[in-house]
Amino acid sequence: RPYGWTPDKYEYMDYELRRNRLLRLPHVRVAVAQAGGILWRLCQQELANVIPNGPSPDVLYFADTSQPEPRTYLFDTLSEHEIEILCGLYYVDTDRRAQTTTLAWWPSPQLWRTSGMDIGYWSLSCEHVFQTRLGKIRDGSASMLTTKKWRSDLKYYKG
Repeated sequence: RPYGWTPDKYEYMDYELRRNRLLRLPHVRVAVAQAGGILWRLCQQELANVIPNGPSPDVLYFADTSQPEPRTYLFDTLSEHEIEILCGLYYVDTDRRAQTTTLAWWPSPQLWRTSGMDIGYWSLSCEHVFQTRLGKIRDGSASMLTTKKWRSDLKYYKG
């Protein structure tokens, strides 16, 4: 995005459309449902009653086979690009030549896990944080945050 770009609630609606399009892919649906945390919550409404059991039919194309074990288990995984889409991450030019910053509607799964919010289940506190942020986005009073700002905002919840 160009320098000075300011997103609004309509940009958020566009993000939701792109996220929901991505959720049509079987491996994404399975990986999100199994991931839990912020990714699961972001996609819960779209997944609704269609929570798939893994692996997806596409597992051979999107599998994590990095763990050498006597038995091979295949798990659907998400690419970094898919995670960026699900979290609403944008690369925005800065006023410095050839530099960009990242802005996101939602924290990355890694930031969520290290914040202390990820306690093994989706708690009432997690839902409160999520609904408060979503309400502010929808009424136009929330802005996108940098990774540094997300880390700072979630610091209160550090375990």
